[in-house]
Amino acid sequence: MKIVLVAESGFTRTAAHVNLQAAGHQVTPAEPACLLDVLVIMRDVLPNLIILDQDLPRCDCETTVRIIREDPVLAGTPILVLKDRADSEAVVRMGRWRQVNFLDKPLRVEALLQVVPAQLHVI
Repeated sequence: MKIVLVAESGFTRTAAHVNLQAAGHQVTPAEPACLLDVLVIMRDVLPNLIILDQDLPRCDCETTVRIIREDPVLAGTPILVLKDRADSEAVVRMGRWRQVNFLDKPLRVEALLQVVPAQLHVI
């Protein structure tokens, strides 16, 4: 399965990338330097799953999720948000969108490897 991984943290990006690839997934990391660049990568890859860190330095996660949901090409792609604020208003709002799920940080590789197959089956 094709996964686009958007995370600022080098640890998160490396740990997720290496372990998801070892589990047989094709992972394309996307640095969140510019939202437009990230969207171009997503449209080029046409992933089966988008993994998106909630804490992006230059792109608001909620806005990014909204733009993905409004994009005619990416609208149906499941999104897994790596979050560290369980009760944030943004998490509650993002949870209302279809096929947006959450995984708590700090990232535990075992939890990620369990959650990803379930996300891929909601397609």
